[in-house]
Formats: sequence, C-alpha cells, structure tokens
Amino acid sequence: MRERRSEGPWDLLEAALAGHEAAFEELFESHERLLHYVVYKHRPSIVAYAGLQEVVDETWYQVLLRGHRGDYDTGVKFATWLCGLCLNVLKSRAFRPESAAWADDPDCAEESGAAGVAHGEEALEILAEIELLDALRECLGERSARERLVYEAIYVDGTTKTEAARRLGCSEAFVRQKLLPRLHERLRECLERKGYDGGP
Repeated sequence: MRERRSEGPWDLLEAALAGHEAAFEELFESHERLLHYVVYKHRPSIVAYAGLQEVVDETWYQVLLRGHRGDYDTGVKFATWLCGLCLNVLKSRAFRPESAAWADDPDCAEESGAAGVAHGEEALEILAEIELLDALRECLGERSARERLVYEAIYVDGTTKTEAARRLGCSEAFVRQKLLPRLHERLRECLERKGYDGGP
C-alpha cells in the first residue's frame, strides 16, 4: 500500500482504493453532510422506497465501484462528481425502486453508476446552495443571541412572528418593525462582503 500524497479528495479516493481505510473514512466524513443535503433536498422522490442512509451508502458503493474501474476524471471537482452519482442513485430509486446497485449484476451496477455528467448542472447548483448556507451560518454567528433565536424561530422552525415574539418576550411590533429588518440588513451586508448577492 502506498502512502497518501495529500489531503485532496481525489488523493484520498486513490489512497482508499489502494487499501487505506483511514483515507476512505476521512473522505466519507468530509462529504457526509453534502450527500445528506442532496438526499434531503430530493426526499419527495424517494420517500416511499429508501431511507436517507440507504441512498448515501449506495452512492459510496458507486464511488468505490467506479474508482476500482478507473472510471473517474480528476479534472472534475470531486464534490460535483459525487453529487452526480448521488443524483443518479436517487433517479434510479425513484423510477425503479426494486433495483439496487448492491447487486452483483454488472449491467445493473453500470446503469446505476452512469456518469454524473447528466446531473452536472444540478450538482453545481447544490454545491452553490451549500456554500451559501455555510456563509449564512457564519454571518448568523456574528449576530446576537436574540437575533439568532428569532431567525431560528421564523426561518427554521417556521413559527409565526407572533410566536417568535412570545419566545423572545417582546412585542410582535418590535419583531416586525425593528428586529427582523435590522437582522436582514446585517445579514445582507455580511453576505455581500463574502461575495454573495441578496440575503435571507
């Protein structure tokens, strides 16, 4: 087994294919959130057929299968390639729930693992969304506890402004007229500094 050359995802994949279990674990852990986001975003298409973890596991199976075949291009961003594979597994599950890439049938595996190029644009959109969410999380981290609480109540929990005001122990008018407008303005300014247009 060879030594790992760097911490890049393609290098980790090649090290994993050479038998380094730690490399695969690192690759898995660094991209687990991405795959969970892809599956969660498309959950309506698989809810009747497979759970989140089953789709994620099958995606990693495809990664190793294609990796051992040498069927990948390191000129493509690894995360984009991985998203494409996951979207392909989701498509297979949505239309042919009885199929599974775990099978030894090479035709089944080949079809399920077809190149993620067909999903390239969607994969890039997903990556852009995740990058924006990460930036928004960082911006929220700069705000006060009260501002974070009202954001979570309204935009995460989906509560009304009346309920958000009750949680904060203030008036709804204060939430509507003062707190939210100021929070939106600060978040917008923060996102713009990070190179993103618009705001929450």
